[in-house]
Formats: sequence, structure tokens, C-alpha cells
Amino acid sequence: MKMTRLKLHPPVVDNVETRTFFECHCRVRRLNQERTRYIVSLRLLAAVCLLMFLSSAAVVAQEDTPSWCIAVWYPSSDDPGGADSVAANLDLIDVIHPFWYTPLLDGTLAAQPGAEDAEQLALWREADLKIMPSIFSSLWTMLATDETRAFHIGQIVDLVERMDYDGIDIDYEGFALSTRDNFSTFIEALSDELHARGRLLSIAVHAKTDDAGSWEGAAAQDWERLAPAVDSFTLMTYDYTSRNEPPGPIAPPDWVIDVLTYAESVTDLSKVRMGLHFYGYSWLRGRPPATTVTWTAAQRLIASFAPEVIREGEEARIDLDVRGLPDQTIYFADADTITWRVNAINAQFPDLGGIAIWGLGGEDPANWDVLREDRPAACAR
Repeated sequence: MKMTRLKLHPPVVDNVETRTFFECHCRVRRLNQERTRYIVSLRLLAAVCLLMFLSSAAVVAQEDTPSWCIAVWYPSSDDPGGADSVAANLDLIDVIHPFWYTPLLDGTLAAQPGAEDAEQLALWREADLKIMPSIFSSLWTMLATDETRAFHIGQIVDLVERMDYDGIDIDYEGFALSTRDNFSTFIEALSDELHARGRLLSIAVHAKTDDAGSWEGAAAQDWERLAPAVDSFTLMTYDYTSRNEPPGPIAPPDWVIDVLTYAESVTDLSKVRMGLHFYGYSWLRGRPPATTVTWTAAQRLIASFAPEVIREGEEARIDLDVRGLPDQTIYFADADTITWRVNAINAQFPDLGGIAIWGLGGEDPANWDVLREDRPAACAR
């Protein structure tokens, strides 16, 4: 007898209680799925927030990292030893400003003898120095109009790119007060052009303790516009007593402090570099003009005639009164001067961004030892 297999079907659900159960079950599943998506979204958001926090923390840490750079102008004296000073201290120097260019009246640039020396450039690049040549001028004709200013900027940018310099240093001194706005506009526009190409801009400014300064050239430089535009803002904190005045200190401490205090009121000190002189001045018979002297020359006089070395405002002074020779008053910098400038100034202005040295060649060799031992931080280049 053949058996017939019955085909069973699931029971048909048609009562209210059962339908309600399945509807609730479906809703719970949907809620669980939504909860899962929500948790995943929260975790993704938390991961993004963590990455943003870590990135911000890294930026803040970088900004808070102390940086103290040592820049030098070269050549910056008539002494032939400047090149040897640079070569002997490549481990210490961070930025070099070769004093190589000057503008002509139409804004083109003229190179000085010895400029663009291939061997020197190779040496500095091998030592990983930032190379930012100085352009020096006491004439301002090239800034008089929009057209001449734009042409001059183009000449500078072309030079930097042709020579693959890291940037440029502007050392325009003694301008008339009438050039104040034009000079600021020039620096701002030059900054835009260099920064757009990944290059740097530094500027050397006359030291002053307020906006007006003590003479026209200082008043012509508007620090409140200049400082924000540049990467390095160098104060020429020397020549307080110039060679054309009667004998006096080159950089008295109180004056240096007053200049830095004013700078601190205008800009972030981390971009400020304090000018540091390695040279001296000698006045014959106490009358100007003085002549520039080196520490080495002063030591020869001390060794020959044994005058008393007087400390005046941390600078050394000798008054030479020798039969048969004209009287001389000499102020000069030595390692004790540098020790005070580095330690006392940085204790009072811990955010200072570094120094810029003028007067290489014939300086006290111990100056470099002081800098090597007492610099407060490395240069965050």
C-alpha cells in the first residue's frame, strides 16, 4: 500500500496577540540596529575628536618649544678674520646674512665684490645654515611709486629664486620720515611674494624705545606694520653712541632693556633678534669721528701699555695716555659683555628669539664659548 506524505505548512497566524508579538520583535530589531549604528557613529566621532586633539596638542607643543637662533652678518667689519670666525663656528650659527647686495635708484640689484661665492655657499649649505643675504640701502627712490616698488620687489624675488636662497634680509637705514608708509607697504608686499614661494623675510630696524625714536630714520620705521609682516625682526641694539659723537658706550644695558621692552609691546618676542656687537670704537683725543677697532687690537694696546680696563655698563673701556702717542678712549666688547647680554637679557626676556651679530673678525674668541655654553635653547628652524 502506497503511503502518502503529508505536506505540512506553518500555522497561519491570525490572532491579535501573536501579531503584536511579531511587531514588537521587529521594532526591537530595528532599535538594536539603530543603536548599533549610533554607537559606531559615536566611536567614529570620538576617534576624529582624538585625532584633532592630538594634532592641536602637537601644534601647541611646537609653538611652545623654545627657540633661540644665532644669526650673523658677514662680512661685517674690515677685519679679514670674519670668514674664519664663521667657518670655526658653523655648529653654532643658525642663519647667515651675507652682506652682498644693494639696490640702484631704479630698483635693480647690484652685487658687491665677492658676492655669490660658490665655495662659501656650498660650505654654509653643507652646515645646514639658513642663507638670507642682506640688501643694504640708504636710498629710497625705488619705493616712491607703486610701479617702482613692484619692480624692486620683482628683482628681489627673482634673485632669491635664481640663487635658491632661503629668504632675504632687508637692511634699509636712515630713510626720511616721509617714506614711512611706502616702506611699510613695500615690506608687506615683499612678504606676500616671498611667503607665497615658501621663502623667508627678515628685517633689521633701528633701535628705539618708542614709536618716534630719537631721530628721523628710526621714526620712519613703523614697527606695528613691519613686525607682523616678517619672519625675523632684528633690533640693531648697538651704536647707542655712534662714531660721530664724543666717546660713550656702544650698547648700555639700560638702553638695551628699554628697546626690548618697547619691542615686546609691539610684537611677539619670539621673532625678535637682539643685535649683538663684537666690535669697538676708538676716539683720538676724545673727539669724533671714532674709528672701528677689534678686541684683538685693544688687547695689543693692553699688553703693550697696561692701561686699566674699566667696566662701564658691562662694556670694557680703556683710556690710553702714553707719552708720544695721542690720547685714546676705546670701548669694546669682550666675553664678559657677551655673558651679560646673553644671561641677564634672557632672564628678563625669556621669549626672545635670539641674537644677530655684527662685527665678525678680530673678536674675543671666548665670545663663542659663552654662546655655546649659555644659549638658552636651540634654534627651531
